[in-house]
Amino acid sequence: MNILIADHDPDSQARLQNALRGWGYQIEAATDRSGLWEGLMQSNSPLIAIIDASIPGLDGLDVFRNIRATVKDRCLYLIMLTSRTDPFFIAESLEAGANNYITRRTSNADLRICVENARRLLEMEENLIARSARDPLTGLHNRDAIVEHLRNEAARCQRQRTALSIVYSDLDQLQHINDRNGHLVGDAVIQEISRRLRTALRPYDHLGRYGDDELLMILPACNTAGALEVAERARMAVATYPIKAESGEILATITSITATVSSHNNVAPDTLLRLAETAMYRAKEQGRNRVGMANQYCSIL
Repeated sequence: MNILIADHDPDSQARLQNALRGWGYQIEAATDRSGLWEGLMQSNSPLIAIIDASIPGLDGLDVFRNIRATVKDRCLYLIMLTSRTDPFFIAESLEAGANNYITRRTSNADLRICVENARRLLEMEENLIARSARDPLTGLHNRDAIVEHLRNEAARCQRQRTALSIVYSDLDQLQHINDRNGHLVGDAVIQEISRRLRTALRPYDHLGRYGDDELLMILPACNTAGALEVAERARMAVATYPIKAESGEILATITSITATVSSHNNVAPDTLLRLAETAMYRAKEQGRNRVGMANQYCSIL
């Protein structure tokens, strides 16, 4: 785990770095306001920061308020480095956004306890966040998480001027499977289809459960032809072999709609999803176990 140390005192900076490196942490150092903000604003920035609020250019405790107001996409554990230990000031610093504090006289033993507690707390928070973003049945991203991935990938592909595709898939006749075999078998079918769809994707693609019987694949840097290839590969992965269940073998299929946003097309992610959903309704009227494109059914794309 990386730790950012923002300290204008060279001797103090060196002592902290040497101690933390000895315990296996990687260190990034800053000695002024710009270095601190540069270190925190990176997408892969350290999750633990030791900050000397008296660095020239910083605004005292407001630095913690500003960090909390600015960095909202990840958990940060902020440790204030201070020479003041009066209870009123410590309480004020915690209210401003610091999680804990140390002084330059803090022993290495107490420093290690402080940092190890920070690491454990961050790991617990990350595990809770990861579990809350997963569908409990399939282990895939849940609806909120997969839509958030879509929005992030849409913004990134727009910046990099590359295409972005989605494959919106619906499990054919899941209600019939449930009625005939029971919901436990239906759940097992969803789990197995989810597993098979993973095999059709690239390592950096995303797969999530968008609804009860709807799955969404997000394909960054993928054009229309590539999306159709992935969708057909996924369809074959599901339809080629029956799914073994307690009640016997289940022949399951999916119907999929692909939709692609080119680098010059400014279709919003939510609009892309609505178009795919509308196209799915129309495609289902023409049969199942098939792959189609949204622009077959929606003239907007």
